[in-house]
Formats: sequence, structure tokens, C-alpha cells
Amino acid sequence: MGSTLNELRRLQEVELQLAAIRRNREGKLRRVEVQKTRVRQIEARLEENRKSARAQQMKIDELSLDVVGREDSVDKHRQALNKAKTNKEYAAILTAMNTEKADTSKLEATVLELMDELNKIKTDGAALEADRTKALAEVDAAEQLLQTYDAQSKSEQDRLTAERSRIGSGIDPQAMSAFDRTALRHEGEAMAPVVKLRAKGDEWACGGCNLKVTLDMVNSLATRDEVRLCGACGRILYIEQAAVKAKA
Repeated sequence: MGSTLNELRRLQEVELQLAAIRRNREGKLRRVEVQKTRVRQIEARLEENRKSARAQQMKIDELSLDVVGREDSVDKHRQALNKAKTNKEYAAILTAMNTEKADTSKLEATVLELMDELNKIKTDGAALEADRTKALAEVDAAEQLLQTYDAQSKSEQDRLTAERSRIGSGIDPQAMSAFDRTALRHEGEAMAPVVKLRAKGDEWACGGCNLKVTLDMVNSLATRDEVRLCGACGRILYIEQAAVKAKA
């Protein structure tokens, strides 16, 4: 293996470490976003709960006002009974009063049912408030974890970035361009060894995607310092010295 491929392999080691740092950070960042999404979902449910509570309270207030009005009407009927001049008039007032009482009782029963429902809505709201508080705490914890990771990994990331630049400065620009494109595509894994498919025989494949590699390509990698790409995954191929000796 020539100097270009050797340097690219050194660069690969650094790139994989940088990619690991990025993946770890992305995982922690996703955790923050997941928790924030959960908070938003809870807050949406909480707003619906509040709307339901307000609507329910309005129904209760309206019916309660109606009950008060009917109770006033019953009192007026009761007073009218004392002033009735005939039995017929008395009976009519009594019937109206009893009807008003029955309607009032139904309304009062309805109000009690609505109040029970309102209490349940408020209980659900209190549970949602508790969930929201817990979810906000989890957001804070996830953000703190991310900040701690950033602080702890910064020096290592800076060191690896400087090392990457140093190694990359000595590599042919076209080879670096191929490396960068492939590293971006495969999360840092820009290179792959060609591997023998069977101990006996002369069949080879890309160690990254298992696409078969021609003998001409294998021979080229074994004898020349060239950047050759896998036709399927685009990784930069190389062959280990042990495999070269075994092939020979």
C-alpha cells in the first residue's frame, strides 16, 4: 500500500473518532428535541383541558342562573297562592308552581352532573400540569447533559480536528475531495478493505457493502498507490498487507 492510501487510512482513524463525537452529540441533541416535543404535546392537551373547563363552567353558570330565576318564580307563585280568590285560580297557580319546582329539580340535577364532570376535567388538568412540570425538568436535564458533553468533548474534538487538518494537508487534493464526500455519506467511514470471500479461491468483495471486486481492481490496489472507489457504496478501497501476501 502506497503513501497516499496509508495517509488516508490514518485520516480515516481520526475521522471515525470525530464521527463518534458527532453521533454522540446528535443523540443527546435528539433527546433534547424529543423532550421538547413532549412538552409541546402536553401543553396542547393542557390548553384543550382549560378550554373544556371554561366551557363547562359557563354551562354551569348559565344553568345556575336559570335555577335562581326559577326559584324566584316559585316564590312568586307561593305568594300568589295566598292571594288566590277562587279554588280554580288556586289550583292553576299550584300546578304552575309544582311544574316550576320539578323543572328546577331537573336543572339542579343537571348542574350537579356538570360539576362532577368539571371536577374530573380539573383533575385531568392537574395531572397534565404535573406531567408538564416533569417533562420540563427532563428537558433541563437533557440540555444539561448536552452542555456537559460539549464541554468535555471540546478539547478532544479540537485536537482531532487539528490532526485531521495536518494529515489532510499532505494528501492530494483530489484524493481528499473523494475522502470528504465519502466520509460525509457514510458517517466518517470513507474507506473499506477488500476482503476475500473464501479461504480458497480468488473472489474478493468490498468490506463496506459486500459488492464483488474484480481481480484487476485487487491487483491494482496491491501494486499501485491509487484511490479506487467501490462501484456501489463509493468508499475508497484498500487491501491489507496480510491479504496481499496471502494473494501472492
